Amino acid sequence: MRLLRRLVPATLFGRALLTLIVTFGAFALVTSSALVFYALIPVAHRSASDLASIMVLSARTLTQLPPDLRDEYRNRLATEYQIRLAEERPLADSRRYFFPYLKRVEEALSQRLAHRVEIVTSVANGERWFWAAIGVGEETLWTGFPRSRIGTRPLQGLAVVVLVAVFLIIVTTVILAGRVSRPLRRLAEAAEQVALGFSPNQLSETGPRELANLARQFNETSRQIRELLANRTMLLAGISHDLRTPLTRLRLAVAMLPQGTSPDLVARLERDIDEMGALITQAVELGKNLGAGRREVVDLRILVEELIVGQPRVISEGGPRCHCRVDALAVRRIVGNLLENSLRYSRDLVEVYLDCQSSRPVIFVLDRGSGIPEGELEAVLRPYYRLEGSRNRATGGTGLGLAVAHQLALANQIELRLGRRRGGGTIASVRLPSQCWDKDATAAPRRVDARAGGP
Repeated sequence: MRLLRRLVPATLFGRALLTLIVTFGAFALVTSSALVFYALIPVAHRSASDLASIMVLSARTLTQLPPDLRDEYRNRLATEYQIRLAEERPLADSRRYFFPYLKRVEEALSQRLAHRVEIVTSVANGERWFWAAIGVGEETLWTGFPRSRIGTRPLQGLAVVVLVAVFLIIVTTVILAGRVSRPLRRLAEAAEQVALGFSPNQLSETGPRELANLARQFNETSRQIRELLANRTMLLAGISHDLRTPLTRLRLAVAMLPQGTSPDLVARLERDIDEMGALITQAVELGKNLGAGRREVVDLRILVEELIVGQPRVISEGGPRCHCRVDALAVRRIVGNLLENSLRYSRDLVEVYLDCQSSRPVIFVLDRGSGIPEGELEAVLRPYYRLEGSRNRATGGTGLGLAVAHQLALANQIELRLGRRRGGGTIASVRLPSQCWDKDATAAPRRVDARAGGP
């Protein structure tokens, strides 16, 4: 059973196939055993007994006939009963021939002759014969019958039964599992679309009662999620609009402060207002439906160069062009947020590399900061989660940059990974979809850290 579970895939079709194999296999085994023990074996035993009786009787009758009638008797035996009688031992075939019926004939002959009888085989004119030595008085006659006299083909019959059973099991599994797996597959695809931030079409609410009810509940849940996201976006947009008005008044008030006001105080107030504006902008950005945008063919090398231009602590290696069909705005925002995060937490150089040699284009962002603990690599992708406990943006940021990048990556089938860099620091990899790119121009791959998947 464990071997079957390993061989059969862990899918609905595979499980149904395994169940049918076990069920029908057990039924076939019990049925076959009953037929063999209660029908075939008794019939075979009776048939072997009758054949042994005819063989013994034929040999004894031949010895009692006058010599001039023996040839005619042999011919009649061969024609009517397919039995031959010979005085000399036939040339035996040394090859082993599997025929379970012979065992029954040997037992019947041994019982009638009161000594052990062994049947040998020979091949004459392309036909296999079975011979047994029967002693009659002072003579020993070899009595034989051809394989064609026994019309049974047990191995062929078993093969037909097995093939028909396998065919019926597979057809039944396809029909039964298909009726269940198709709606579930559509449900799984729709759930994946919801997870990526899309609004899937309504599922059909027909079919078996359980599946129809499941589709109905999913449609209702999907509708509630869409309404929740729309309400959240509307709420954040309203809060943003309401908060920007007093922020504007604050800016105006700071600008109108008396000339004797301390410049440091004015600078702190302006910085606080700017931080509040940035917080509101990022919160609204996270609240929006960060889905997939329009895809277009872009040169990833040029995209990376445009992102790092003007950045004093960012280095990158050039290379051949690397064309890829992606949502360029989403890739810019993802890599831009990663760069901003690396520059904030690292005082050393930040490195950016583009790898177009592998099966999927990858953009690596590496820094030499304090790094992210192993247990926090997934948590830092959640909104407002920060490793640094204070609310100071100079040391900890807002906790939204990586969350926005992560949500954009999910919506665009982009794989965003964070890892610990050898020697200290963080490595981030942005793996674009494999079907997006054109390998007309490729860049030589760089050796990357095995644990983190990057340089």
